[in-house]
Amino acid sequence: MGRWRGLVISLVVTWGMSTSVNAAQTPCAIIDNQQGWPIIGETCDIGNGLWGNESPDPQSSAFWVQCGATKGVPSRQFYQSLRQGLPDLPFQVQVREGRGRCLIGPYQNLDVASLVLKRVRQFGPTQQAVLRQTRQPLSEPAVIRLPPLAETASSERSTMKANTVNLNHFGLPEPEAGDKQYTEKAMNWLRVPYAEAAPRCQQEGMVLASQQDLTQVAKATDQLPMRLPYWVQGALGVDAKTGAVVTRNQDAALNVLCKKR
Repeated sequence: MGRWRGLVISLVVTWGMSTSVNAAQTPCAIIDNQQGWPIIGETCDIGNGLWGNESPDPQSSAFWVQCGATKGVPSRQFYQSLRQGLPDLPFQVQVREGRGRCLIGPYQNLDVASLVLKRVRQFGPTQQAVLRQTRQPLSEPAVIRLPPLAETASSERSTMKANTVNLNHFGLPEPEAGDKQYTEKAMNWLRVPYAEAAPRCQQEGMVLASQQDLTQVAKATDQLPMRLPYWVQGALGVDAKTGAVVTRNQDAALNVLCKKR
C-alpha cells in the first residue's frame, strides 16, 4: 500500500484503486459493481479469518482485512460511510453462498495488513474488522497495495499538521520480489535508484513527491523510515529529517515517497 507498509503507508490506492486485470488472468479480479461496491469472484481465495488471539500461519501467502459481513451485498450507505471515513483504501466485496464480505487488500506482507487492520478498527463502523489469511499465492493481485500514512499519536501535533498536509494523499511503494530492501521499525522497505523512483509511484497510481512534500510529511508523522534519504522530484536525494539535499548520485538506492495525483 500502499505502503504503509505502519504506515497504515493503504498501503495503500492508493488507500481505492484497482488495476486493469483480466478476470481470466486472476480469480481476484473485479467482475461487477453493485450498490457502489466493486465485486470480486467467488473463486478468489480470501482464506480464513484470524479470530481472537489466533496467530497467522507461517505458510500464509497473502492477507485481507475483512471490514464486515452481511447477507448479500452490503448497502450503498455502508460503502459511502467507508469511503468518507477511510478514504483511498481498496474496498471490495465477495459474495459466496449468500453472504457478502467487505474486504480490503490483498496484501502480501503481514506487517502491512496488520497496520491497515489497526487503522480500520479505529473507524466506528468497522471496529470488529479481522485479518484473513490465505495459503494460495497472489500471482496477480487485483488491487494496488498502498495503505495510507497515519498521523502521530499526539492530538496537538496532529491538529497542527492537519492544517498543512493530508497524509492520506501520500504512500510508500511496497517492495516486490527482486527489489533491494532493508529493515527498519521491524518492516521491510523498498530502496531504488532514481530511474525507478517515479515509475514505482506511477504503478501505484501516484507521482513522485517533491522536496517540500517530503519535509511536510516527515513533520506530520513519525512513521516514515528515516535510515536512508528519499528520492524526490528533480533527481534530488533528500534527508527527510532536515529537508537538506544529501546526494545527486542517481545510482544511489534510496527511499521513495509517492503523492496522490
